[in-house]
Amino acid sequence: MREVTVGFLWHMHQPYYKDPVAGTYLMPWVRLHAIRGYHDMIALLAEYPEIRCTFNLVPSLLAQLIDYTEAGARDGDFLLSLKSPSDLTWEEKKQIVSRFFMCNRQTMIAPFPRYLTLFKKRGRIKTADELDTAAREFSDQDLLDLQVLFNLTWTGFMARKDAGVADLIRKGRAYTESDKKYLLDNQIDIMGRIIPLYRKYLDEGRIEITTSPFYHPIGPLVMNVGYALRSLDTPLPDEPFSHPEDLKAQVEKAIAFHEKVFGERPSGMWPPEGSVCPEMMELLARNHIAWSASDEDILFGSIRQSRTGTGLYQPYRVSCGESDIAMFFRDKPLSDKVGFVYAKNTPSQSAADLMHNLENIFKAARGYDFDPFVSIILDGENPWEYYPDGGEGFLRGIYDRLSTTPGIRTSRFKEFLDLHPPRQTIANLYTGSWINHNFRIWIGHEEDRRAWECLARTRNYLESKAQNAHPLAWEEIFIAEGSDWYWWYGDEFNTESDEEFDRIFRLHLRNCYELHKDPPPAELFRSLITPHDITPLMMPVGFISPCIDGTVSHFYEWRKAGCYQPSGDSKSMYKQVQYVCAIYYGFDVEHLHVRMDFSTPVRDMVVFLHAVSPKTMNLRIPLDGKPMTLFSVEGDRMVPVRDIETVAYRTILEFSAPFEAFSAAPAQRMRFYLSLQKDDMEVERHPGTGVLSFPIPDKGYERVMWHV
Repeated sequence: MREVTVGFLWHMHQPYYKDPVAGTYLMPWVRLHAIRGYHDMIALLAEYPEIRCTFNLVPSLLAQLIDYTEAGARDGDFLLSLKSPSDLTWEEKKQIVSRFFMCNRQTMIAPFPRYLTLFKKRGRIKTADELDTAAREFSDQDLLDLQVLFNLTWTGFMARKDAGVADLIRKGRAYTESDKKYLLDNQIDIMGRIIPLYRKYLDEGRIEITTSPFYHPIGPLVMNVGYALRSLDTPLPDEPFSHPEDLKAQVEKAIAFHEKVFGERPSGMWPPEGSVCPEMMELLARNHIAWSASDEDILFGSIRQSRTGTGLYQPYRVSCGESDIAMFFRDKPLSDKVGFVYAKNTPSQSAADLMHNLENIFKAARGYDFDPFVSIILDGENPWEYYPDGGEGFLRGIYDRLSTTPGIRTSRFKEFLDLHPPRQTIANLYTGSWINHNFRIWIGHEEDRRAWECLARTRNYLESKAQNAHPLAWEEIFIAEGSDWYWWYGDEFNTESDEEFDRIFRLHLRNCYELHKDPPPAELFRSLITPHDITPLMMPVGFISPCIDGTVSHFYEWRKAGCYQPSGDSKSMYKQVQYVCAIYYGFDVEHLHVRMDFSTPVRDMVVFLHAVSPKTMNLRIPLDGKPMTLFSVEGDRMVPVRDIETVAYRTILEFSAPFEAFSAAPAQRMRFYLSLQKDDMEVERHPGTGVLSFPIPDKGYERVMWHV
């Protein structure tokens, strides 16, 4: 009977949040993920000596951890947490009320009753006036409790075993300054343990540590944005970008940094977002990287075969130019289950399901002529926010079973590779990423392309300085090449921090000019995030007259409507549950008709249609059978205009509203987006950063469409 080997690769990374010129940290995510995922994942292994894992620790993350623990760096939210509420300025109070709910409501706010009460007390915040109003409701004790609870909820399950932290959880409210100081001191202490723990288990041979190009760039696009066309039909930026020398510099810088921190060169390198091309693999091989990895779609696109276990569960030799490199390919369904599915189930169910899948692979291996290796590769930080217990139950469940199940064991990737060298060769590696085996996320949207153009123009400016170029300015270029900035542009993903990510990206580019005492161009002072018309899956092609009854009465009632389908999750990972799965919109001469389909029933939420033009108005659509209310938006106030009763929600939501109520006349363009809200907080917005639009029809609309 052949043994099945499981290779976990937990990928840990953060973009570079530090302003290198000012020396300040602009976002708290390195610290908050450190006291949760980065510490939990390595500390837990102390209890499972039989488990072998591989951790990919990106240098831009490690450099920031070291900055916190050795240089005393602190982010703005940490400094806000330190201050006594009585010493806070009014602006600082508003920042705390605005920012200290940045976490998953269901798994990180709701478990703390006092935190949930404060969350409801804040309510919806859409405007500066609303923030002012909310902040005035918070007493000094409210603010102190909020300071503690925000930091407490981010504390991971291993750190919660500390007696002092456990006491704070039991206390739940009415915290003191000494409580807060204990918690914040504990955070820095935890951060200081992280790298030594990884180094300890590396030295003991229990884990392998790999790296990525220093600032986590999409390697193929840095080498040449035109490589995107190999797997995607998309416009390219107007300003060309092709700098393989930048990727070379980031690879070499990462290897040197890794060796300095861990005392040895890395054997493996995870390409950011699993993004690969033959030229990039040749670069890694020339830098003596023994192995790399990507997604199974890259494998089967390369060998042009359908998915099979015999094809997937083995390493390959990838031939690139004059060099070869070994590659593994992740089991996509299993990896995605850990990242996106198991959080919704009990830990025992999830662990049992993963083991069931591995046992099926074990049974199938009887027919293999090789020892199978199952690569489970995913983020080692982001999934655990969605697990009610931070992932502890699932991880313990799977580690327990893998420690004792005959025929299934875990291994480091290089350890397996040394015993089982590749038997097959890929001569023409597919160019793509782990998401849809293309680069649409990072270059497929107008905002993405504008960001690449800003980067290209800034880099050209810096190159013109030749020998006089400031070394820190080159570092800023490498930072701006990181994948995360482009991740948040476009419609695919959004967060309440979108504008902050945009601001930091442009700040890194502006610093290139300011380091040379030159004024940055005006474009770097303007947000790249702009409301824009979104091209839906289908445009409206004729009049419709749906029956507003909350069900699909017949096939043809929405056939001529436009259709917009949300692309997926709007968070930091590729997939998470979203409620809206499709939006249909159309019209007759006098009315707008909208239909929303949901992936799961929603009863305790409210839908808003936000009209951007011809006049700013909001239509509130309850899902409990009550009439809709149309509001005129006048400054920061919503003034009721009228109630509209043509709405129904059963299996789907359907509603209609007259154009005249929106002050819309033929030939004007109606632009709108929809949001789903719960307890006055926005849960989803569609489209994420743009609007749907159409011309208000006149009686001749269908005749014109027919002629066209």
